[in-house]
Amino acid sequence: MDIIVYILMLLVFWLLAILRMVRGEHKKLAVALSELQKTHRDLQNAQAQLLQSEKFSAIGQLAAGIAHEINNPIGFINSNLQTLEKYAAHYSRLLGILNKLEKALRDKDQERAAHIVASWEKVRQETDFAFIDDDIGNLIKESREGVQKVSRIVLDLRAFASPDKGAMDSINIEALMESMLNIAWNEIKYKAELKRDYGDVPLIFCNPQKIGQVFVNILINAAQAIKDKGFITIKTYTKANYVCVDFSDTGCGIAPEHITRIFDPFFTTKPPGKGVGLGLSISYDIVRKHAGTLTFTSSPDKGTTFTLMLPTTYAWRDVKELP
Repeated sequence: MDIIVYILMLLVFWLLAILRMVRGEHKKLAVALSELQKTHRDLQNAQAQLLQSEKFSAIGQLAAGIAHEINNPIGFINSNLQTLEKYAAHYSRLLGILNKLEKALRDKDQERAAHIVASWEKVRQETDFAFIDDDIGNLIKESREGVQKVSRIVLDLRAFASPDKGAMDSINIEALMESMLNIAWNEIKYKAELKRDYGDVPLIFCNPQKIGQVFVNILINAAQAIKDKGFITIKTYTKANYVCVDFSDTGCGIAPEHITRIFDPFFTTKPPGKGVGLGLSISYDIVRKHAGTLTFTSSPDKGTTFTLMLPTTYAWRDVKELP
């Protein structure tokens, strides 16, 4: 009996010791978990800053081109306003003559009225009012189109550069593409002829700021890969539950020894000032977090095609079941 009591006491002491150890380990685990959560938050903040930094890096590369795209319409709007000012002066002169003629007729001063009509005939011969009438409409139309172009570029740039709030929405990927082309257009137009092959694809559920950043990164790379003059083709189509976008260029292609490193952070073959090697790495991560894929095929001296696949809005609801 004493032996049984002794054994029970040993078991109690042993269990108490284990309980103290468990409590100690639990506290350690709680501290470790708290540190991991803090590290995770720090990493998320760092990633958000990195994404924003890469966006501003892309804007920095495109800044001169964006300024040029804005400056062109502003230039011809200013020129049109100067011309309209001259036309307004002609009509102001005409209005003055009509006012004088009205007063002469009211005063029944036929001689003065005849003199005013003669002066009007001289003005009409000196001024091509028919041409001015036609040209005014054209100047106003051109100026309005220029204002709309500047407005589109500014709005697209603001949407692209503004801090990402993580908002997801159903969007038309082709409309988003056009917005990003407005930003990157000056980088493209001197290097390549752009071909669009849009397939009127379904909506996708995504963060448009992040996916727009992917588009800009790939478009800049495509333009910079072309040495003199070439083609960039954008094709959209559907494949099963995915919306697909092919970005094809006729540039220098990717060397075989670089194939496995294309999506590595900080890997770049560009000269200094053309990039830090984060564009494709960030793009790959963005697409992966949207349950999509980003792949490529390339042939040296022939060109490269990047293929982006993202689930449709309908498929997004079952995204965990997608391959």
